Amino acid sequence: MIYPLLFLIAFAISLALSPLVRRLAFVIGAVDLPGERKIHSVPIPRIGGVVIALSFAVTLAAAWNIRELNASWMIPHLNAWWPILAGAAIVFLGGACDDVRSLPVWAKFVIQAAAAATAIALGVRIDHVSFFGSDPVSLGPLALPLTFLWIVGITNAFNLVDGLDGLAVGLGSIAAGTCATLFFLRGETSDALILVVVLGALLGFLPHNFNPARIYLGDSGSMLIGYMLAVTGIVGTQKTATAVAVFVPLLVLGLPIIDTIFSMIRRFKGYKRQYESTWLQALKRMFQADQGHFHHRLMALGLSHRNAVLTLYTVSLGLSFCALLSVVAEYRNAGIVILAVILAMVIGIGKLDYRDMDLLPVKRLLQWHERIAFDRRFFLGFLDLLLITSAYSGAFLLKFYDLSHDAVTLWYVNSFPTVLITQFLCFYLFGMYRGVWRAMGVGDLVKITLAVSAAAAFSYSLVVIRHPPEGTMSFFMVDVLLLGLFAGGIRSAYRVLDYSHERGADHGKAALIYGAGRGGQLVLRELRQNAKLGLNPIGFIDDNPTLRNRTISGVPVLGKGQDVPAILDDHLITSMLISSKAIEENRLKAVVQACKERGVVILVTGFELHPLMHDDEPLIAPTLLSPPVEQ
Repeated sequence: MIYPLLFLIAFAISLALSPLVRRLAFVIGAVDLPGERKIHSVPIPRIGGVVIALSFAVTLAAAWNIRELNASWMIPHLNAWWPILAGAAIVFLGGACDDVRSLPVWAKFVIQAAAAATAIALGVRIDHVSFFGSDPVSLGPLALPLTFLWIVGITNAFNLVDGLDGLAVGLGSIAAGTCATLFFLRGETSDALILVVVLGALLGFLPHNFNPARIYLGDSGSMLIGYMLAVTGIVGTQKTATAVAVFVPLLVLGLPIIDTIFSMIRRFKGYKRQYESTWLQALKRMFQADQGHFHHRLMALGLSHRNAVLTLYTVSLGLSFCALLSVVAEYRNAGIVILAVILAMVIGIGKLDYRDMDLLPVKRLLQWHERIAFDRRFFLGFLDLLLITSAYSGAFLLKFYDLSHDAVTLWYVNSFPTVLITQFLCFYLFGMYRGVWRAMGVGDLVKITLAVSAAAAFSYSLVVIRHPPEGTMSFFMVDVLLLGLFAGGIRSAYRVLDYSHERGADHGKAALIYGAGRGGQLVLRELRQNAKLGLNPIGFIDDNPTLRNRTISGVPVLGKGQDVPAILDDHLITSMLISSKAIEENRLKAVVQACKERGVVILVTGFELHPLMHDDEPLIAPTLLSPPVEQ
């Protein structure tokens, strides 16, 4: 109960304070003026950090008062948060000075370093880390420098990423919410509480900061957010004997970290190459502002201000989801998650069109990305990894719903990587990524059946070597059924959705198709899939009496050739498509006459095979829709 209450208090205070602080900014001159690197054209207040700091401080004061009234609510004493609050005060006050009167880069670095040193002096340290859920590894003498670099790096990262309206606030909100959730899952409720307060303050400020922003965070806000997330991450993950795997905080704060590191290296290499400067001069260039951040590149590629921000929100949410997934799964198979994130990062950077780089490793990766067709097949491969995982997990739950047998659970968890790799390779070898699934047919279903069966058989053959528990055979029978259902269902989904779209879509003017045979069905398919033709088939005409009142691919047979005049009078038909050459001449003439009297255009369709050359004269194959018949 205390956590939602404190969240609402912080949210309400931040929401109410924002307009008041905005007015104060104009009075004291703390406004951001338009400029070459600025995207706004009017002065905008830039002391939003005051809103975050005040709402945070007032909410904590309320929490301590609540603690005095009700001791059953586990709210830590002020002394427990002093290492966090002391450094936060330093970065906030230093950032506020910069918001009122701009400070040089070195001065801001000194402020961040002082805050980091204060936190370290008060006991905030990364003493041990864990890789992929392994036992904690003591850092020894590296603890102090790594802690310093982490705090200064994350603080500076959020300062640099604050380049679009709502970007730093939104990314900070996502990170704070994710870290709070992780702490709740691990039982670190006291550390989660402070992040809940931060989340409330940020979300209350976001409506005033989102595009078009009425007030900016400023350095006082962006550095405060980065510092709070950096320090709470250390405090919350170092208390227990088993440290959170090192990649989890890296994923949660991944977007600002990647943007900062990539920008620094890009500036260093670009400046050194362009001006042939010394290493020292290039190092200074690393900290100079430019328009090469990810959000700048997204806007340069044509995204609107809001869409660029929302795109980066989505990326951050995806990384946070991967972090939560890793923790819930107790870091098992986390290597797959890391590889997927790294690959997605390389592809994403390639899409941002950084062509002026001379960064050797990244440039090679980008060139490699350009040579490979990361198209729908690439997406389908990742989707299959998810389907294989879901089928395996579902089979385990269905077969062994009683998870009290730890030995059985451990065996299946350890066997999962082998099953995943084997089944995915079988899918690849059976050509599951060479088909065009939007044109899926019976042969494709047979291919899916064979691939799924082989995948289950080969994976079973490999895992039974490891002395499987009883019931493994039936388990893989369930797995093959689920995998076949998932794989076939996903690949059939396009056809189902396409059919639904065809039934509900209006492609253009009403048309009739004369001839309900194979030729007419081909014409129907083309009209439905090619909206550029501007024709919407509403019915067939066919002289076969057995087809009367039948429905073909969802389109009714309205009558015979002699019924055309009445049908044209009942429907607003604009075009008649002749799809058959077997129509009797007299009936065809009657249809042409009826269409002529009512202003209906007649089009002749057909599919014919001709030799490529005849008497040294090239032949032009007929198109699907030929010119209108002479009337």
